[in-house]
Amino acid sequence: MTTSAATATFACHDCDLVHELRRLTPGETALCSRCGSVLARGGRDVAARTFAWSLASLVLLVVANSFTFMEFRIAGRVQVAKLLTSVTQLHDDGYSELAAIVLLTSLLAPLLLITGLMLLSGPMLLGRRYGWMFAVGKFVSRIKAWSMMEVFFLGVIVSAIKLSQMAEIAFGPSLIAFATLIVTSTAALAAFEPRALWEHLQREDSR
Repeated sequence: MTTSAATATFACHDCDLVHELRRLTPGETALCSRCGSVLARGGRDVAARTFAWSLASLVLLVVANSFTFMEFRIAGRVQVAKLLTSVTQLHDDGYSELAAIVLLTSLLAPLLLITGLMLLSGPMLLGRRYGWMFAVGKFVSRIKAWSMMEVFFLGVIVSAIKLSQMAEIAFGPSLIAFATLIVTSTAALAAFEPRALWEHLQREDSR
């Protein structure tokens, strides 16, 4: 993307059609003229929505790692599983590499992604600029590919369905929080606009 004082050349992420976009005002949304995808949203609304969804995601991530994920009842015995139980179990079974991948994609990457979005949207919301914001923006664009909570959650559901034939399974508050976390983190990513960040940094630099 290239910018000038009033316009920016911006390519659609879905169909690659190049557009010449002017600076958007709060509440405005630019759509691709070919496929209708959202190109950019303007104003403080981008920062406010991103920060709100990111903050909600951070709270849910803490809740998801603090309470019971599932309970298994087999022959009168109760086994409680938390979110990281699968990671520790894989490590104990000798699958350390797989445990590390699960830990990265289901906890560390989402945490870094949420934190990065908050570090970007917070200063934007306050109208401030810091030298590290551009680097954080690049980091967020790279780390989001490693956040695979949906894949982890789907695997948990499939495993629960199979285990339900052998044991009684009860879902805990952690699982509900994790499922909601997938929604809020997706909303935070959808709300954030890299173009809004670039314009924010350019506007501050021009002062």
